[in-house]
Amino acid sequence: MTVPPDHKVKIEVNDVQHTVPKGKLSFDDLVRLAFGENANPADGYRISYDRGRGNASGTLKPGSSIEVVEGMDFTVTGTGLS
Repeated sequence: MTVPPDHKVKIEVNDVQHTVPKGKLSFDDLVRLAFGENANPADGYRISYDRGRGNASGTLKPGSSIEVVEGMDFTVTGTGLS
């Protein structure tokens, strides 16, 4: 399915720009954007974000999702814990 351009937003994940569909992205989606399709979210990651809705910042917990907005910036790091 092709997503129309007006239904996409540009975000950054670990300083790499991605164009994604408007809506929610899960914790697992963001881990895969950061580390590739073979990344296993169960290996232990921490996700923080800036420039969210209303310029919000915070962290995303495993199993949760977040509504992405244009220009949102995510940092995904491995914790070494599973």
